[in-house]
Amino acid sequence: MTHKLIPFLFYALALAIHGVPALSVFAPQKMAKLYGISADDNVLMTLLQHRAVFFVLVAAACIYAAHVSTARWHVLIGTTISMVSFLIIAIARGQLSGPLAKIAYVDGIGLVIATILAVLLLRIN
Repeated sequence: MTHKLIPFLFYALALAIHGVPALSVFAPQKMAKLYGISADDNVLMTLLQHRAVFFVLVAAACIYAAHVSTARWHVLIGTTISMVSFLIIAIARGQLSGPLAKIAYVDGIGLVIATILAVLLLRIN
């Protein structure tokens, strides 16, 4: 059962947690709405679209880790650092309310999935 659950959880991290923001690279207007910013700020939109490319890479790494067991710890650590760093920055800047609250909530769910994955990986190693 554990061997089947691990790939599923990596797919959950890839698609549910990182896939949605990754798609915003192709839909900048939706990205502006998600982050609660003006789509007219070209510099900020460029940075956020670049950030969305990062999410494409994280999602792709999670899908890779679902199938390649030797990559799982590396991908899990990198994905966890991504989610934790956002939460730390959001907390430090007092941005856990408003438009970023949903992102913080989703990252919290992602950290629960990452914790379950870590426990499962420790059990099989």
